[in-house]
Amino acid sequence: MSLLSYEWKKMLFYQKGLYFISLFFVLSMATLLIFDTPKNPEIEMNSEPYAFYLNQVKGALTDETERFFKTEAKRISEANVALERAYNEYYDGKISENELLKIASPLEEIVKNESGFKVIFDQYSYIRENPDNRYFLSTNGWNGLLATDHLDLLFLLLLLVLVTPVFCAEFASEMDSLHLTVKKGTRVHAVSKVVLVFMTVIVLCFLTSLLRYGFFHIKYGLENGDYPLQSLSYFGTSTKNSTLFSTFIWVTVLKIFGNLSFSVLIMLFSVWTKKYALTLFSSTAVILLPYVGLSMESTKYFLPGPLAFMIATGFFRGSEAEYNIVTDQMDVTFEEISMLTVMILFVITLCLNIGAMIVIMIRHTNVWSVKKRRGGRLKSLSMMVILCLTAFTFAGCTSKQNMKDVDIYNYSSRQSFENEQYRFYVDETDLDDMKLVFEDKQTGEMNHLIRNPMQSLTKVETSIYGNGPFVYYIKQEFDKLRGFAYRNEERGRFFVIEVDTRTFDERIIFEKNMNSNEDHFLGPHSADSADSGFYFEIDSFFLDEKSIYFIVQNEIRRVNRGTGKSNVIIRAPLLTSVAFDGQHIYYFNEKYEVVQYDTKTDSETVLPDIITTHFILTETELLFLNRKDQYKIYAMSLDDFATRKITEQSVLNFTCDDQYIFYEARTDSKKYRIDRDGENDLLLEDQND
Repeated sequence: MSLLSYEWKKMLFYQKGLYFISLFFVLSMATLLIFDTPKNPEIEMNSEPYAFYLNQVKGALTDETERFFKTEAKRISEANVALERAYNEYYDGKISENELLKIASPLEEIVKNESGFKVIFDQYSYIRENPDNRYFLSTNGWNGLLATDHLDLLFLLLLLVLVTPVFCAEFASEMDSLHLTVKKGTRVHAVSKVVLVFMTVIVLCFLTSLLRYGFFHIKYGLENGDYPLQSLSYFGTSTKNSTLFSTFIWVTVLKIFGNLSFSVLIMLFSVWTKKYALTLFSSTAVILLPYVGLSMESTKYFLPGPLAFMIATGFFRGSEAEYNIVTDQMDVTFEEISMLTVMILFVITLCLNIGAMIVIMIRHTNVWSVKKRRGGRLKSLSMMVILCLTAFTFAGCTSKQNMKDVDIYNYSSRQSFENEQYRFYVDETDLDDMKLVFEDKQTGEMNHLIRNPMQSLTKVETSIYGNGPFVYYIKQEFDKLRGFAYRNEERGRFFVIEVDTRTFDERIIFEKNMNSNEDHFLGPHSADSADSGFYFEIDSFFLDEKSIYFIVQNEIRRVNRGTGKSNVIIRAPLLTSVAFDGQHIYYFNEKYEVVQYDTKTDSETVLPDIITTHFILTETELLFLNRKDQYKIYAMSLDDFATRKITEQSVLNFTCDDQYIFYEARTDSKKYRIDRDGENDLLLEDQND
């Protein structure tokens, strides 16, 4: 017992183990606080209305729940229609403000929880596919705790730092030969070291699991742990008969076994190579090479050894497949691991561990033939490797861009941009093959914006954004990988490309892995199908020095250019008029009011006395169709919010340039042109323009 106490003291204090353990828990907590994002951000953004409906349907799907959803969906839909009719009648002068309030108040009470109903309805759509083992519950907590199979790189580094010196230190200091002269040396000494390592790993694994459980319990809540595992869509196809909490217990046990196996591997390399650097390199390679190199996620779970058990969540997943647009077939992306396979892997890995322990004892006994070593430099080299791995873990690339002088973006001109020398636009001559082109304003020469030849599985979106000499466009690339290891897997990547129009050099400013089955090295940037689905539905985009803003149906998403994290910042029924001035986003809400969203402070301001369905932002004014004056064009000064009327005609839509406003009249559907100051209103057809 005294020998074990001595080894414990040496690990924690002489080899600074206590310092590394403390640092690990600090970094782990910081990583959770900084990098954790909810699996379903809609739940957190609409927590109150979501909780309102969840409390009414929590648990299994019943006939009563089915009727509730049908009734509530109809009730909200009818309320929205009636509410829109009431506001239209008010803006048309058919009802007074008091009548509007009398009609709108009960209707707004009905639709106030609509955002939460949409979230719970999506959950209902998933549950009704298999109601026997899918229950209603708040999923973000359990998803954060269970629905990930990323390797805990910080814990891997901690084990390397703690376990490697257990044997390597005595070889580096040449104390291994001296141990043979001690009564309790050799094998007894080795056994005490192994017992110490096992006890340390078990305690650390338990505390790490407890930390994660406590974090997700406090942040999201971990209620209903007795619900079926399949209640989480991540495990939706699983055939395992397990509850959420029991799955967490089993995952923790399997991870303990996996980390113990990894510790045995480190000790094996320690006594075999007797070198710090070789031990660190070999141990890390055995884990990371299959983790990063194997294309299909489930493949790593069929390999005996520590890796599969260190990321044990995958043992509880079901078989998954994706539709392949090239072969018109379903390709397997994850193959479920049966319990029999898990048991076989466990037995094989256990046998390998026992074999490794025998080798450790033999190698540790026969130490008389040891040569002189230089341990100091090797130890320094090993620590350098660890520091490099740690630096690589937290390294990131973020491009900087000067956005002081920002060109105004308007949704209505999302397919065109003009700077001092060129005019960029989408050539729609051939609707089956639309291209991004540009015209030299001096010579009239036309060219394709994208100079590189198009590859077979590349798609370029028909929306562009421009700012000064820079033009940005979106493309998606799909690569077909063939062979048994890849199962004809289709890889997809999403890019935002910057073109410097002074040299027409291209630069990727943002890249997103669209393949939900391909892990990145560290995990935080791994693609998630729920989080990445919107990349296929982008209507338009604009950007600043830190973020890219994507307009997708009825929402605007902000994506950090460095981390790739996305979140919804704006929701509105119709995002057909959106503008951006470099800091503020302008849009109209469900009441047709123009809202100014500040991207720096995440605050909103409703612009006074504007009711509109279409507007265009300029450097000094906001031009808009006045819903309260028969859709006539007005201009509001951005300095003092003073408004002035520009046209006397009711207008369907309009565009503008620096000098003129071009509009289509409601009365005769003809095209007109008027000066920005409201003078010289001309019918373009009469002018042959």
